Amino acid sequence: MEKVAKGYVIEDSKVKILFTNRTVDAKNSDDVKRVCEEYNFNYTNLMYNTQVHGAAVRIIKAIDDRKNNGEKADGLVTSLKNVPLLIFTADCVPLVFYDSEKEVVGLAHAGWRGTYDNIAEEIIEILVNDYNCEKENIKVIIGPSVSGDSYEVSYELVEKFAVHNIDNYYKKLEDKYYLDLWTINKELLKRAGILDKNIMVTNFCTVKDNNQFFSYRLDNATTKRIGTFIELK
Repeated sequence: MEKVAKGYVIEDSKVKILFTNRTVDAKNSDDVKRVCEEYNFNYTNLMYNTQVHGAAVRIIKAIDDRKNNGEKADGLVTSLKNVPLLIFTADCVPLVFYDSEKEVVGLAHAGWRGTYDNIAEEIIEILVNDYNCEKENIKVIIGPSVSGDSYEVSYELVEKFAVHNIDNYYKKLEDKYYLDLWTINKELLKRAGILDKNIMVTNFCTVKDNNQFFSYRLDNATTKRIGTFIELK
């Protein structure tokens, strides 16, 4: 992962991924256009959703699907080249999926609701059932988001997640509870068949690394967002 002026880039011969930093507001169309031009994402074909903290995934099958930009969903999947996908986060977890063998990519916006509803598994099922991906070839990146050290939640929310039966998914410090969305998503990915070696956690916390990334909690309910872009070349 290479640090660049506007965030962090991961690139190989088939795919390019970008996590933007505080110099970019991904909800600002001018900022997004400038980023696309600077890092060679095809702005004209950009696909995005109106995110609603759910587990619905939009499958992009044609350029004409641009007319559905703004549709309510929290995931995107495509095998189209030169068609960048974009999700918006500011504490929630961006999940990045790619299979270089089948040349398919996907993104998920996984807040606590999307994580609880297992949007990660939803995308994996689409990759396998719709695109014939082999699970051992699917790689996943857990991007910049609030860490388990900084995500204070109610005991009721901690208790709600107990249904997933995951070890060490929260911690208690004095009378405060902290939920670890990275640990939960990683375990759900592994249960869905993703190899541990194919899961990368960037380890950027939007609270601890607030000098680099927007945090809804720390930045007074900011409307600005981190952009996670992915595009098949």
